[in-house]
Amino acid sequence: MKTWIKVLVMLCTVVAFGQSHTVAGKLEPVNTDGLYLIPIPQTVRPYASADMRDFRIWDVKGNQVPYFVQPTTSYTNTTVSNFSAFTILSSTRIADSSATYVFENPDKTINQAVLSIANYQGRKNYRLEGSHDENQWFGIVNRGELQDLNHPEDTSVYKIIDFPICNYPYLKIVFDDRNSLPLNLLEIGKATAETINLVPVAMEELQTADITFSEKDKTTQIHISFERPQTINQLRLDIAAPELYSRRATLYTVYEREVNRNMETYRKTITSFDIRSDNALVFDVTNIVTQDLYLDIENKDNPKLQIPSIHIMQKPVYVVANLKAQQAYTITAGDEALSTPDYDISEVTNTIKRGLPIANISTVTYIESKKPLEESRSFWQHPWFMWCCIGLAALIIFYYAFTLIKDMNANTK
Repeated sequence: MKTWIKVLVMLCTVVAFGQSHTVAGKLEPVNTDGLYLIPIPQTVRPYASADMRDFRIWDVKGNQVPYFVQPTTSYTNTTVSNFSAFTILSSTRIADSSATYVFENPDKTINQAVLSIANYQGRKNYRLEGSHDENQWFGIVNRGELQDLNHPEDTSVYKIIDFPICNYPYLKIVFDDRNSLPLNLLEIGKATAETINLVPVAMEELQTADITFSEKDKTTQIHISFERPQTINQLRLDIAAPELYSRRATLYTVYEREVNRNMETYRKTITSFDIRSDNALVFDVTNIVTQDLYLDIENKDNPKLQIPSIHIMQKPVYVVANLKAQQAYTITAGDEALSTPDYDISEVTNTIKRGLPIANISTVTYIESKKPLEESRSFWQHPWFMWCCIGLAALIIFYYAFTLIKDMNANTK
């Protein structure tokens, strides 16, 4: 009885907000005031947009509770040896806009640089450009991002930036300072570097609706489907036999498009990789949102792989909100008309990754959108009536044409 009362209260609250949602839930009460980390469960995420723009937290009065999405990337530490600094030719800074560093490339070609940065709380976007004469600049990296910019024991960190190989003698890195404070770049150079994940992200396994296997043209075709579109970040395979193998695999989705007023299906490749018996059977995937996933494995003349199970993994999503003790909060998601909220909380709070208490979402309820009732139509408004009229008219025309021809033939005799 208590559960039904809670659900009824929650539904009434959602209706009172006057907005359309497909899922609603309630936060379990917290014991003390303060910032809380709220995991978004699998019962909610498939109904929310991938960027969480339609996710909302409400108090008992129907007011929005500000939050921000907490990054869930691994904390990485980069160690370097044999560091050799590049010559920095110039550095300029435009307040609240950008910071620019121009440096020389001492080698014929370059595809990596190591940055020494004073400890910085937050992330920093940058772009990288190259030039042959320091006058005309060409793009190399359009939008890069630096993260984990603080060291637990030292006052600075090393960060590696990889980019397409090039032979520009001059390079320019531009940091975006429009929405964040400038960072202190100490040196740019090259080194023997190694990056270690200190706090790896714990992936969550998605529940699949169905997995089917088929064989065609010496290729194993696997179709993985979900109940609703899901964000996919990793694929893991279990292979029982044969003992030794090396196969090329392609992961893709299938879409429909209109061509010359006809609908046709086409493949969109997500990634290709090698499945080898001497490597880990774990494959990272760039964020892709889909309800149907396809995997083709080229067998050539080899026996097909025996795959007892496939695991589709997803990075968890957390939001951080300031909650009051023993107060009731409701969450909603799924309103496609909503845009990303603009809250202040992310600008004025410093959170330690995974160092906050947890507030869980429970009692999730799904709200089915009602389809408008089809208006009643008179019998003469239905398609069958139109076709009957067309057929009757054709019979009448045929009758009069036959009669006319018969009379003409009679007059000619």
